[in-house]
Amino acid sequence: MKAILLVVLSTLSFFSNAIIDYEKPQTPSELHQLFSKYFANKNITGLGTLFHEDAVFVLDTEGNLAKGKDAIKQILKGYMQGDVEMVTHATSIHINGDTALIRSDWEIPNVQTGTALEVMKYTDGGWLYIIDNPNGF
Repeated sequence: MKAILLVVLSTLSFFSNAIIDYEKPQTPSELHQLFSKYFANKNITGLGTLFHEDAVFVLDTEGNLAKGKDAIKQILKGYMQGDVEMVTHATSIHINGDTALIRSDWEIPNVQTGTALEVMKYTDGGWLYIIDNPNGF
């Protein structure tokens, strides 16, 4: 009986500590779709998987940046107040090998709209943000 209980507890412990395997976007448009999905679900860990370790997020016209995944995740948390979603429409995608330059229109319905400039890189089996400038300047 103790052996069965030990097996059950071990199994539960394994599954409770399992690492979620997040999708790796295979196109820049798929990266936008996953961003919208994770944003709507307030999944800050999922959002972090979409940024390169050394990515930068442009904060303002003075050139202030959030550098690295952890800093970017903290900035994104600020946009997730209340019941929000984000819709992104790529208007221009230019791919050269493993690097892409994207201009996209985004919207948090009834809250804010903007045009973003983004640089993405295909690395480790998926596209990741390298530079995200959500204000397009």
